[in-house]
Amino acid sequence: MSEESMPRIDLTKGDTTADTSATEDSMDTQTFPTTQPVPTAPAAPTAGSAPDAPAPWEPAEPRGVRVGTVVWGLVVAAIGLGLLAYAIGVAFDVQLAVIVLVAAAGVALLVGSLVTSTRRRNRAGWQR
Repeated sequence: MSEESMPRIDLTKGDTTADTSATEDSMDTQTFPTTQPVPTAPAAPTAGSAPDAPAPWEPAEPRGVRVGTVVWGLVVAAIGLGLLAYAIGVAFDVQLAVIVLVAAAGVALLVGSLVTSTRRRNRAGWQR
C-alpha cells in the first residue's frame, strides 16, 4: 500500500471519515487535538465533621534483645571458633560439628521463643 492511497483523517476538524485526497504538505505533518484537563473542586466537608487528624505518635515499648538475634549470633561465633581451631591444627569432624551446631541452634530458637511467649503472657496477666 503506497502512502498516497492510505486514507487520511483530519483530527483538527473532528472529522472521523477518511480523507483519501493526499497532498504533499499533508504527508509531512500530523496534527492531533489537544485537550486541557478540567479542574475539579475539592470535596467540601460536611457540617459537623472534623478533618482527619493523624494520631499522636507514641514510642513503642522497649522489647529487649530478640532470641533469634542471640541464637544466630552464637552460631556465627561458633563457626568462627571452629575456623580458628581448624587453623591452629585441632582435628575434628566438620560434618558432625555442623549437624550438632544446627541442631543446637534449632533447639535454642524453640526454647527461646517458648520462654519469651511465657514471659509476655505473665506480664500481660499482671497488667490486667
